[in-house]
This record gives sequence, structure tokens and C-alpha cells, in this order.
Amino acid sequence: MGKNRSKYRILARRIVENKWFNLGIMALIIINGLLIGVQTYPNTPDYIQVIQLCILFIFFLEIVIRWKGRTSTEDYFADRWNLFDIFILVIGVIPEVADIVLESDSESKNILSTLRILRVIQLTRSIRAIGELQLLIGVLVKSIRSLSYIAVLFSLVMYIYAIIGVTLFKNRDYENSEHLRVTISNPDPYGDLGEAFFTLFRIMTGEDWTDLRYNLLKTKHNQGKVTDASNATVTIYHVSWMVIAAYLLINLVIGAIVNNFQLVLDAQKEEEDRRLEEAAEEQA
Repeated sequence: MGKNRSKYRILARRIVENKWFNLGIMALIIINGLLIGVQTYPNTPDYIQVIQLCILFIFFLEIVIRWKGRTSTEDYFADRWNLFDIFILVIGVIPEVADIVLESDSESKNILSTLRILRVIQLTRSIRAIGELQLLIGVLVKSIRSLSYIAVLFSLVMYIYAIIGVTLFKNRDYENSEHLRVTISNPDPYGDLGEAFFTLFRIMTGEDWTDLRYNLLKTKHNQGKVTDASNATVTIYHVSWMVIAAYLLINLVIGAIVNNFQLVLDAQKEEEDRRLEEAAEEQA
């Protein structure tokens, strides 16, 4: 009995480590993603749903094979990608179960259409199949701590600039401004703190930030009607925020990610060296 279990485990491990097995899973992920896109069109054939159920069943078999070929239970659950596969499978099963359980009334159809969105998450399984994507996800996860500190700094600076913007540039008579008209898509850019935050984010993306400056400048026709701040103050405010947000803070984010990318590469190399040493010791 023990020999049979060992034989099945070795066979399962060989299947999991086989290149064609992983390529086949990747192909199924792509096909499943394309079918999810096809289902967004009206009057899609019923057999597409059947194909998706078959693919979902194959994903279930894949997890079973990986479990069967594990070196140990602890190692299986220590690999977060195995837990990720199980999570994605559960997410994929929820819409199918709901399709069977829920009735065909309008409220149930709304719930079902919402749950079907979960199928899109299955596309993230391609991360498991491509080693380079796993590396990038590892970098992003490792960068969360440093990026959170940058986010705190960014929020603090943005908050200071938002308060300055509302204090200096809020137009008390915005509705009667000569060259501006208040609409839902054209509010006072510094009318309140929330709108000032959005305006600063807009400047950071480079979206018409020069127009914001020009609209606040004093001319012969609008002296004192838009803002009491001088033209120099308007220019310094907007240019300084553009420099800080679009260049300094974004470069901090890039620097943190690049640094963690190197750390992850070094850790990966150390892990590969350790495995080679263990393999050499076993052969000896």
C-alpha cells in the first residue's frame, strides 16, 4: 500500500514538473479568459458555458495532482501559490453554484450577473504559470512596506498643498466669474478640501494643469475676481506641486520598487543555490 502511494506521488510530481503540463494549464487559462470575454456579447451559445465548466473541472484536477505530488503537507501549504490556486478555484465555483441554486426571478438574475464578474479573477491564475509574473508579484508584495511610508509622506504633502490651495485660490464668486461657468463637470478647482485633492491629483497626472494656472492669473479684465493671490504665487504653487508630485515622489516609488526588485532577485538566487546544495548532498 505504501509503495503504491509513493509511486502515485512520484508520478504526480513528474506531471507537475512537466513543461507540457504547465503549458497546457496556461493554454486553458487563456481559453477560459477568451470565453469570459465572449460571454459579454448577447446571445452567446450554451456550449461555451459547458466548456468553461470542463476547464474548471480540469483546474480542480490540477490542484488534486499538485496535492498528490507534494513533498509534505507543510511544504504544500507553505507555498502561497498553492493557496492562491485553491482560492481562485473557489471563486470560480461560486458563480456556477449560484447559477444552479438561484431562481430565475429578476432579483436573482441581478445577483447572478454580479457573481459572474468573479470569473474574471480566474485570469490571475496566469501569474502562477509564468515565473516572471511571480517575480513581479513578489517585488510588489515586498515593496508594500516602503510604499506605505511613501504614501504617508505623499498624503501629508498633498494635504498641506490642498489647504494652501483652498486658502489662496478659492473663488468666493465662482458662479459669476467672467471666463468660468460652474457645472457638475466644471466645479471650482479649489472650492473645498476634497475638490482641491482631486485638482492636485489632476495636476500630478499632467491633465491640463497649465489651464488651472491660466484661469487663476489676473488680467486687466478679471482683476481680483478670481483670486486675491498674485500671479507669481499662482505660478510658484502649481509649478512646485508639479515638480514635487510628478518627479520627486514618483521617483521615490520607482526607487523603492527597483531596490526591492534586486532584493527579491538575490533571495531567489540564494534559494536556488540552497536547493542545488541539497540535491548535491542527496546524490553524495
